[in-house]
Amino acid sequence: MDTGLDADAIRRISIYWEAVRAQYVAFESDLKAGASEVYLHEMPGGQFTNLKEQARSLGFEARWHEVAEAYRAANDLFGDIVKVTPSSKVVGDMALTMVSQV
Repeated sequence: MDTGLDADAIRRISIYWEAVRAQYVAFESDLKAGASEVYLHEMPGGQFTNLKEQARSLGFEARWHEVAEAYRAANDLFGDIVKVTPSSKVVGDMALTMVSQV
């Protein structure tokens, strides 16, 4: 079915945002595509990129999927709390601690 969208206009907008994004490359995370695992660990987006950097700094980059699983386990231990900045940070710190003890 025809969406009624102007493909040329969409392409022009896409080209514009590609150029804008190139200006902010220094602030990009290494995540280049969506991560379906967020449906498993329910980690907020900002926490995802921050925790990934923390894991990398601790030498857990190759163990990221373990960290993500530990995030879910830590969240469950805390009672599936509402994840806002302070609480998601606590869950993330607990996840890193759990992975570091294995």
